[in-house]
Amino acid sequence: MSEKVTIHELTHRRSSIFIDEYVDRYSARVISWNGDERLHVTFGRDSLEVISEPIVPDPENPTKATLGSGKSTPYRNDVASLTMPIDVAEKLAITLLRMVADSKDRESSESDQ
Repeated sequence: MSEKVTIHELTHRRSSIFIDEYVDRYSARVISWNGDERLHVTFGRDSLEVISEPIVPDPENPTKATLGSGKSTPYRNDVASLTMPIDVAEKLAITLLRMVADSKDRESSESDQ
């Protein structure tokens, strides 16, 4: 017979693939399979990849050169995609809205001082 165990604290452990990244963009979709819907969100940030920079000789000094305007390409650096049940997404949305409201309240009270 097993004994009932009551815990008073839930320990958090980081997954071996845990990420800690800054993001400022997201793409959200609802996906469905077998009649069960989930929310899928990809988080990322926009970035710019410098591909090359030409070395431009100084016409007045053959021992000097500068870097000219190079080639670059913008891209979205996707850092994480998460899929969650709709009820979890709803709770997350409510939590985020409360956190945003609290942050705005703090900013407002600090600017009034």
